[in-house]
Amino acid sequence: MTHTEPEKIVIRWTTKDENAIAAIRKRFNMPSYTTLNGWSPVEVKPEDKDIFEECARRGFFGIMPQKYI
Repeated sequence: MTHTEPEKIVIRWTTKDENAIAAIRKRFNMPSYTTLNGWSPVEVKPEDKDIFEECARRGFFGIMPQKYI
């Protein structure tokens, strides 16, 4: 069994729904802060990647092209 590291991604929130943001943060174990420009870092586990991308497709956030370090 191989262990795959979580992918480090930066997202930009597009929803203003605070309950949705809180639920997404909890589901993906995201930090509670957002930068001034609305960006948040997240480490997505490979097994969560599909549902994470579905949240983006539904318009809760956009996936930014840069990765965080």
